[in-house]
Amino acid sequence: MKKKTARLDWTTVPVSEVAQVNPRETLPPRDADDLLVPLYEMAAIDEFAGVLREPAMVHLSACRSGRTKFRNGDVLFAKITPCVQNGKSALASGIEGDLGFGSSEFYVLRAKSKILPEYLFFFVRQKSVVQSAVESFSGTSGRQRVPTTFWDRLTIPVPPLPVQERIVQILQRADEMRQKRQEALKISDAILPSIFHHTFETDGRKWPRKCVGEIVRTKSGGTPSRKRPEFWSGSIPWVSPSDMKVTEIYDTEEHISEKAIDESATNLVDPNTILVVVRSGILAHTFPVAIARTAVTFNQDIRALLPEKEILVPEYLLWALKARAPHVLMSVVKRGSTVHSIDSSRFLDMTVPVPPIAVQRTFVSQVEQLVTASGRLHSSASDSENLFGSLLTRAFTGDLTLEWEATNSNWINAQIELQERLPRLLLLAIIRESVRARKINQAPILITALMKYAFLFQMEGNGGRRFYRFVPYHYGPFASEVYDDLKRLQAEGLASIDYETDNEKTRITLTDTSKADAALAELPGDMHEDIVAVLDAYGEMDLKVLLNAVYKKYPAYAKKSRLSRGRSVK
Repeated sequence: MKKKTARLDWTTVPVSEVAQVNPRETLPPRDADDLLVPLYEMAAIDEFAGVLREPAMVHLSACRSGRTKFRNGDVLFAKITPCVQNGKSALASGIEGDLGFGSSEFYVLRAKSKILPEYLFFFVRQKSVVQSAVESFSGTSGRQRVPTTFWDRLTIPVPPLPVQERIVQILQRADEMRQKRQEALKISDAILPSIFHHTFETDGRKWPRKCVGEIVRTKSGGTPSRKRPEFWSGSIPWVSPSDMKVTEIYDTEEHISEKAIDESATNLVDPNTILVVVRSGILAHTFPVAIARTAVTFNQDIRALLPEKEILVPEYLLWALKARAPHVLMSVVKRGSTVHSIDSSRFLDMTVPVPPIAVQRTFVSQVEQLVTASGRLHSSASDSENLFGSLLTRAFTGDLTLEWEATNSNWINAQIELQERLPRLLLLAIIRESVRARKINQAPILITALMKYAFLFQMEGNGGRRFYRFVPYHYGPFASEVYDDLKRLQAEGLASIDYETDNEKTRITLTDTSKADAALAELPGDMHEDIVAVLDAYGEMDLKVLLNAVYKKYPAYAKKSRLSRGRSVK
């Protein structure tokens, strides 16, 4: 049952009421099995940006079963742990041919007419939605999934379309700022390896290189017995891999006593000791190195590196290791099924340049300036992330647009009325521009061609508008609602319909160009530009050439064609 929110013009309904969940798709015929189609596995979702990365191109035959099918404008949402927790969701776009294939672990949500795809996308990106999805899990440990019934229970607020557009605009701007901050961080992170490589490996100077084992002494750590509370009642920092998320360690989550040091395998090291994680699952994607700025102890998954101070500045070793981390990961990490480890002998055999102390200090000074600037970027990125999260929350409670809606209520109501007329105005504009191009006032247009122009407008226009739900039919993409809107245009005295026995040969004639021009005065300018662009590209084609062009570019819509099984029109 529909519920009303506190906003009189907003309704709250289950997601499954305003979006199709895993809509069925009709695939091209079997003789198209050698067609290359895009395949998006789970890794193809960029969870930070909510977009699809480049797909693998595979033959259609490999995707007929066991794959999710989706189109541009569909929202993808991971259904399996830990992908749900990691925020694996995306708004599909840029799919050539308008048909993509993906992991069977995707849910596909296709927005219906009352909701914008972008609005739906931002809604499912909320942390609260992700948490609700996690709480709905069913199945065995490690293979838990979000059940299909989740979309029947999860409710979404549905404001009028003009309000949705306003919300999407605000969130897109905030998201763009957030992503730009992240890109700046990536660039900043790439500078350190670049500085190190330029200073010590490509500027022509041949600094002596030494094995890590020649310039440091190592110490191993340990974990005091948890069964002895007195070991864990002291004030001495005890470092575990979870403390190694920072570059400089001043304190830790846990502390131990002097008695624990005396009676366990852990070791106390002096300030400015370098610490390296040598065993952990995180070694699959990062290489944690830090410098202890106070005396610390550490567990068995960490090694302490004590530089020979006469030849090595500790901070230089720290940044040298961080700069070479990608190389280290590839060369010295032994990968296990879940836990990875550093091969100690290969790590100690790894060489680093050892320039004079003065050169090392100059390098450290440069890096510290970079770190300061990077810190500001991290702060800015954190602020933009928090702002985006706050806007997401406010957007779907109505708070984000409350004042704007009150101020623009008359305009919003006018836009709601316009939205209802836009599909008819689209058809009228296509008929009018077709007439204008041919310079014959009473030149009819076949319903088959009109369908294709409207379809191409939706596929190739810049606005991303989807006024009609096209499906494969006798002559390619077909939408029955087009007939309903043409009848409305005829009732309004704007068009005349000359029905034929074969409906696809029905002819549409513009009744009154002056009256049509008056009606089209409220058509948005960008829509008019897209219509003109479609007719410029396809308008001079005869019907057979037009159908062939659509079949070739969008083969998924040719499945039920009466003409050569949809492959071409002779």
